[in-house]
Amino acid sequence: MKTITIFSAVLLAATVRAADIKVSLNAEQAGKTPAAFEPIVGTWVVAQDGADKVIMIDGRPWVASKDNPTKLLLQTARKLYGTSNEELMDNAKQFAYYPVAILKSVDNFSNGSISLKFKTIAGDSDRCSGILFNVKPNGDWLAIRYNDTENNVALWEFHNGIRRNMKFSDRAKPFMLDRAAWHELKMTVEGAGFQAWLDGTLALEYTLGSEPTPGRKGPPNPDLLPANNPVLRPPVAGKIGLWSKTDSTSYFKDYVVSPQP
Repeated sequence: MKTITIFSAVLLAATVRAADIKVSLNAEQAGKTPAAFEPIVGTWVVAQDGADKVIMIDGRPWVASKDNPTKLLLQTARKLYGTSNEELMDNAKQFAYYPVAILKSVDNFSNGSISLKFKTIAGDSDRCSGILFNVKPNGDWLAIRYNDTENNVALWEFHNGIRRNMKFSDRAKPFMLDRAAWHELKMTVEGAGFQAWLDGTLALEYTLGSEPTPGRKGPPNPDLLPANNPVLRPPVAGKIGLWSKTDSTSYFKDYVVSPQP
């Protein structure tokens, strides 16, 4: 019986590993829009980094185009949801500050882990690299990111056209990363529990659905109450992808999704 139990555990572990979704960039063409991801906001292209093909968010065009109508956002909303999605369009002005691209091969992510490797390349206003998740049809989302200007990790939510912070990593322990090197950002979701790691070090933990505490200006904004904001309530359920901010230029590769039941 013990042998059977051990065999069953090994078989189960193999099944879980087989379910991993590893985004290959081998067939991508440098200089082209990535086929694996659907850009919503920002300039996303395939680039060559040594022997590797990578996804690049090019923040340079953002400064010139940040106030233009987001035609790409409209087109992508139709592709992803079969409609122009009026609520998503209403959020477009604020949304355009955050370049995002949706992974095409995953329709819905709830529990499990998402990891990627990133390299900071440039950015005057910002140098941010992150994982997008819990993307709703109205354009709401959650994102976990590393900021190379602040040297921290943070969990952000976007709702009703406004981005708000949910949790920062410990400000007393900044992550001073080598910009010339690749680094791994990983997140896990288990029900209401959320954790994020940077290069294998636990950076922050958060419980989705937590009631916010009063801030320096008094009671929390009503949009921060989980009862009023579906993106903050467990379970996580939505599309996933890549996230950045304003004029950041970053490389991404080795995007892996490990869903769990």
